[in-house]
Amino acid sequence: MNVAQIMTRKLTYFIALLVIGGGVLAASIFVPSQNMGSANAEPEIIVVSEEKIIVASEEDEADFLNYDMVMGDQNAPIEIIEYAALSCSHCANFHADVLPALKEKYIDTGKVKLVFRNFIFENPFDVFAASLTRCTTEENFFPTVKAYFDSQNIWRNHQELKRIFAADGREAAMKFARDEVAKVGEKSGISLDDAEKCYDNEGVINYLLQVRQEAVEKYQVNSTPTVIVNGKKIGGHNFEIIERAIAEANKAGGY
Repeated sequence: MNVAQIMTRKLTYFIALLVIGGGVLAASIFVPSQNMGSANAEPEIIVVSEEKIIVASEEDEADFLNYDMVMGDQNAPIEIIEYAALSCSHCANFHADVLPALKEKYIDTGKVKLVFRNFIFENPFDVFAASLTRCTTEENFFPTVKAYFDSQNIWRNHQELKRIFAADGREAAMKFARDEVAKVGEKSGISLDDAEKCYDNEGVINYLLQVRQEAVEKYQVNSTPTVIVNGKKIGGHNFEIIERAIAEANKAGGY
């Protein structure tokens, strides 16, 4: 197993502990170095319990989607950023009940573009699912996100995860989470072999951590979904609130 695989497995190992009660862990596991994206920075060592995780500072050649996914016209005058977690039920409701109306009225008409950003939660289901959405093609990104939201109540089975952990141990629980997430990915065109390669790709988890860190620092994101309209965080995510924010952005110089 190479260094990247070891690091990723350690990260997901600690994430699992946060969920299934294996000990008290530092929240700093989700606070990567501010210099993580710098090719010249020294690696930061984060100590959690008695383990060490070395966060590589070298930039690897990306073989995954390490940039914003945009729905709509890239040149649309108003930008909506959505921070969402794939295991978040409110996010699933947003995509089922609010996004279709926004798409029809604003996105498909070229007035608004939607930028989707993963805001990973501290549980293995969410991290694995977010990872796989980044290991598909750009054309298949939003369909894969939709597949995870649509089948959310099946693959994010926390009770079964806890049961397996109690009966068979941590590794079995982690394998269960990986496998359940991979089943959805397979239906979306991500082979099981490609899913395993994605899980073991250090760059993917680093990218997701960086996106999360930026969300916290720049927009004070602390829940999902969080919606940003033309750089302004708004207080809600229903259609009426977002539409008012779009109208305000328009008055300020939008479409």
